[in-house]
Amino acid sequence: MSVRFTAGGILRLSLPDGQFAYGVMLGVRPYMAFYRDLAVGEGLTSFEQDPLFIIAVHNSAYSKGRWGSIISRAPKESLPPIPAFFRQDILNRADCVIVDADGKETVVSPVECVGLERSAVWSAEHIETRIEDHYAERPNRFVESMRVKQ
Repeated sequence: MSVRFTAGGILRLSLPDGQFAYGVMLGVRPYMAFYRDLAVGEGLTSFEQDPLFIIAVHNSAYSKGRWGSIISRAPKESLPPIPAFFRQDILNRADCVIVDADGKETVVSPVECVGLERSAVWSAEHIETRIEDHYAERPNRFVESMRVKQ
């Protein structure tokens, strides 16, 4: 089963611990929003809760059917916006940039990146681990390793 990125496409992720989560394909590939609970059905026109996180997802996470097929679609106008992300030079920690959804870059200090996601493309395994850790209320080692360094 081949799954193509479709804005508004909703996937149900079965996690190894028996839990479920939902991935929503946003208006620009490769960004997806992930939710713990989602009232999926014909009438989904808005999202009543904030996503757990929004990140760039490697297409292998969904294209080969690992997360099943698209179970529903949300209207494009109801999708959450793609947030800003940060990049930081690994050798010069003071060299930080915030990149907005349109690709505009702004040079900033590391403190201005606190609370933002690092710009990275996530694999299925890392996303699933992150969601499982969220359910278990424990820190995720991948998230922790990608926090801004000050």
